[in-house]
Amino acid sequence: MSERLFFIIEGGKALELVKKHIADRVDSVERAKALARELGAADVSTSRADGKIVAVKFNGAPHPDFKKPTKWGSQPRKGTEWEKRFAAQEGYEHDSYLIMKGLDIPSGINYSYKGGSGSRLIGVPFTECGFLFLGKDGPYAMWIPDIESEVQADLAKGYTVEEPALSFKPEFDGCRRIKVEEWEYLVAKHNLEKARAAA
Repeated sequence: MSERLFFIIEGGKALELVKKHIADRVDSVERAKALARELGAADVSTSRADGKIVAVKFNGAPHPDFKKPTKWGSQPRKGTEWEKRFAAQEGYEHDSYLIMKGLDIPSGINYSYKGGSGSRLIGVPFTECGFLFLGKDGPYAMWIPDIESEVQADLAKGYTVEEPALSFKPEFDGCRRIKVEEWEYLVAKHNLEKARAAA
């Protein structure tokens, strides 16, 4: 598994992407709350991948168009209007895909060697990249896989690595490379200031 590289986001395309992601998540939460109110549901369970509602929780008996609840809540019965509405929900784009697509970050390595070829993913699927933020006003950070070290490891095995991974450089306008500890420090400082303000 690839190590992660961390960046503080201060401007550029990455800043546009993180602000879009946060706005889309906020909109998704508002849509979920509105749907819960309309149903008379006490709570909703949403997908972390896209923010869509996957189940709702009712106080008491579930709505007649919903199945018996599981630990996550009740889902619409097949063939109901609610099933159609759940299927038609607008979610948000997963941050990993948003970052990879928006910043042209390869998600895998294609390689060849004497007698064969192959490909492999870099990083943990669905979390290859991600945003970190303490609120809609920042600070913001992101992580990506350490593609350069993965490429170097394959080259050391005698593989021929293909583009775009071969020449990828982790440099982004408006982003500054940091150690994860710098982000952890910002989080701790934020939490301390919040605790002091509440005291």
